[in-house]
Amino acid sequence: MKYVYAILFAGVLSYGPVAADDAADKLQVIELKRGDTLSKISKKYLEDPSQWPALLKYNKIANPNLIQPGLKLKVPANLGKKPAAVVIFKSGKAQFARAQESTWKEVFIKLGLFAEDQVRTGALASVHLQLSNMTILRLQPESYIIVNKVDKNAKETIFTLQQGRLQAQVESMKKTGGQLVLRTPAAVAAVRGTVFELSASDKESGLACHEGQVDVSAQKVTVQVPQGMGTFVEKGKPPMKPFALPKPPEISASDI
Repeated sequence: MKYVYAILFAGVLSYGPVAADDAADKLQVIELKRGDTLSKISKKYLEDPSQWPALLKYNKIANPNLIQPGLKLKVPANLGKKPAAVVIFKSGKAQFARAQESTWKEVFIKLGLFAEDQVRTGALASVHLQLSNMTILRLQPESYIIVNKVDKNAKETIFTLQQGRLQAQVESMKKTGGQLVLRTPAAVAAVRGTVFELSASDKESGLACHEGQVDVSAQKVTVQVPQGMGTFVEKGKPPMKPFALPKPPEISASDI
């Protein structure tokens, strides 16, 4: 239960989102694996798959048949998919790894994160991510998150919090019909607009909802967690019935 209590008493920071128009002005480098084809690559990495000739031209590849496993392709921002999230704040030591890569590099402001990218924070580190709809995910120390899927047609963005804790300020997606899905090893949280905290380990997860509502699912059971409530999930078990969150301690003038 230690993960639940860690999130229940944590404060939720609040600040306005920042512009991220130039945040993705970086090359995305992908290494081809066996079975990759030009068609698959274009659908996965290009905003418009029909622009594959421009991708070949950018990489100075005259013959499409030269696309072979081990080849590294550079995808410029003007051709590539828009990032699922952009780093808008970073403190302490935090690293990221691109999809299909084992090399970890230091996180930097305006870093764009795409499908299958990963981020991990150190003992005293924090990283804040901004999604395209201005939703903010605040990754806390000793946390590890994966960008699983960004589907603009299904209007769904999926992240996995493999371990650690995050605070989420999700802008309303009710008008667009989309939703943000956060997975953990023990449960799945689906939201369309809310403020909540989520913790995860390989054995358990805890969630505290501060605004709106979060649907938490595990073992084919879904519970609705409204504002001021929380739930706890052990791996392999359904979510606990939502319970009231403890009220934060009151601070009097004499305590200041």
